[in-house]
Parts: sequence; C-alpha cells; structure tokens
Amino acid sequence: MDNTERAYTTKEVSTTLNVVDSTIRKWCLAMEKHGYTFTKNEHNQRLFLEKDLVALRHYQTMVKENNFSMDNAGMVIASRFSSPFPSGSGGVPAVKTEDEERLSARPDTRSDERIDKLIEHAEKQEQFNKELLERLNEQQKYIEKQHHYIEEKLKERDGNLMESLRTLQEAKQEMLEIAATKEEEKPKQGFFARLFGK
Repeated sequence: MDNTERAYTTKEVSTTLNVVDSTIRKWCLAMEKHGYTFTKNEHNQRLFLEKDLVALRHYQTMVKENNFSMDNAGMVIASRFSSPFPSGSGGVPAVKTEDEERLSARPDTRSDERIDKLIEHAEKQEQFNKELLERLNEQQKYIEKQHHYIEEKLKERDGNLMESLRTLQEAKQEMLEIAATKEEEKPKQGFFARLFGK
C-alpha cells in the first residue's frame, strides 16, 4: 500500500486560497510559533499536505471573517490541528498503529470548546463595540442639541439686554427733552429781579 501523500508548494497553496505567498508564510510562522509543524523538503522549504490545507483554510476564515489576530488564530489552529504523531521525512506521513488511529480519530473537544469560547468572546466584543458606538452617537446628538439650546438662550438674552438698553436710552432722552422744554417755558426775569430774588 502506498502511503505517499500529494504535497503542495507555497505557490500552489497561495493560488488555492487566493492570497499572496508572503501571507501564507506569515500564517505558517504564526501557526509554527504555537507548535504546528509542516513537512519540509531538503532545501528546508515547506510542503503542504491535505491536512495543512484544511488547517490554513480554517486559519484564513478566523483571520478574515472572524477578526482574530494572526497570533490568536495561530494558537487556536495549532491546538486544534496539530497531530500528536509527527510525519515522516520527505513528505511521507508516519504509519500509525491501530491504537494511534483510534486516538487521532477521537475529537479534541477541549480545543473545540476553546475555539467556541474565542469566537463567542469575539462576537460579544463586536456587540459591545456596536452598542458603545451607538451610545457615543446618542451622546454627541445630545451635546449638539444642548449646544444649540444654549446658543438660542444666549441670543435671546442678548436681544433682551439690547432692548432694555434701548428703552433706558429712550427714557433718558425723553427726560432730557422734558427738562429742556421746562427750562424754555420759565419767564425771563430782568437783571434786578434776578439780583434781588424778586
């Protein structure tokens, strides 16, 4: 039985996932940082097996659609997809015993729970950010409304002050005119009458 598995190059993977080569390399580094291992050729270049393509597709979804950071996505993918049984050299997977097959077939519920919790946390964070933005918009509208109200009140106060000043000015002018009229109406006294107070 031939256990040789088809291995893909970085270029083929980047074409399959519709991203540039450098992005694939960054994703691989983030996954390797948390213990994920890729098969490498004699020139130390990564070769991608089917399981690696599946892992990278999940990584892409987490980063592009679920807004995970590259590091967090690398941690989740490494914990979920890393095989406890390393591949053999030259891109040929190691042969597993029946016990190893049973162990690897068992679902890693702990990793799934971690992923679910991380996704739930991301969704809650997104909802919180949305609500916070709505509250900030409402607060901004309230501030603008209050500012407009204060401006109107200040205009009204300034108008009332100007009106009061005008009224006072007119009253003062009127009093001056009355005083001047009374002064004119007084009978003119001669020099001696003014002198002796008669």
